[in-house]
Amino acid sequence: MTTFVFFLVIIAAVTHAGWNFVSKKISGNLLTFWIGTMFVDMCFLPFSIIYTIDHGFNFQGLIPMLVSAGAHSLYYIALFDSYKFGDISAAYPIARGTGVAGTAVISILLFHEAVSHQGILGITFIVTGIILVGMTKNITRSEIKTYIFSICTGICIFLYSVADSKGAGTNHPIVYLNFMSIISLLPVAHLAFKDGIRTSLIKNRGNLKYGPILGIGSLGTYLIILFAFSLSDKASYIVALRECSVIIASVLGFIFLKEKPTPQKIIGIILITAGLVMIKLG
Repeated sequence: MTTFVFFLVIIAAVTHAGWNFVSKKISGNLLTFWIGTMFVDMCFLPFSIIYTIDHGFNFQGLIPMLVSAGAHSLYYIALFDSYKFGDISAAYPIARGTGVAGTAVISILLFHEAVSHQGILGITFIVTGIILVGMTKNITRSEIKTYIFSICTGICIFLYSVADSKGAGTNHPIVYLNFMSIISLLPVAHLAFKDGIRTSLIKNRGNLKYGPILGIGSLGTYLIILFAFSLSDKASYIVALRECSVIIASVLGFIFLKEKPTPQKIIGIILITAGLVMIKLG
């Protein structure tokens, strides 16, 4: 892996943790994310339309795209609900850990992919870490909701990861991502604008400035990783390195949101991160 690719992946890890941090900072405001992401999608759309007209559309990628879009719709709901109730230093590691471990398990069970002893150990580390992060002596109802929504977020992650692994190569990455993202946003529009368009915008006008950050962060991170893949044949190292976003997001929560870094939570975060790297390199 070249130094340039290394820093590209680090940037992607920072932007992924960053947009999730902003999401938590505005308490899981779905409207702001919806507007910001749709705005970026509209910027990509002319390219996607022109490219599709010139090169056609491979309909073999349609079903994976629709499955991914459906999973993303549920992902947005679960993710932003998890940020309404709990700490990012708990929600983010649990979601990422559940997603990656779930993807590995589904790949083994459904697609009969071989798994190394290192991969099995990685899954064990993640599950243990999730339990440690989620368990407290006096768990509150809010923490229970965070735990549940974070696990649901992780389930959505491995659902769309499996779908994207089958569909992303069928069409141009930007076209696939653009169409999938637009389709995924449409079903959650009624939740984002639940008070009506005008009233919702007025109620949330203080958060709208964060919309571009969320849109560019969520879609831009994926494109950075795709670019890194195109420049390196060390795919396993790239996907492992990007998981340092778990630590970055947790540290942001500890420093800027004054979340409590208990020894139990720190050990859990370390185990989840180690498990993620083991699975990705296994």
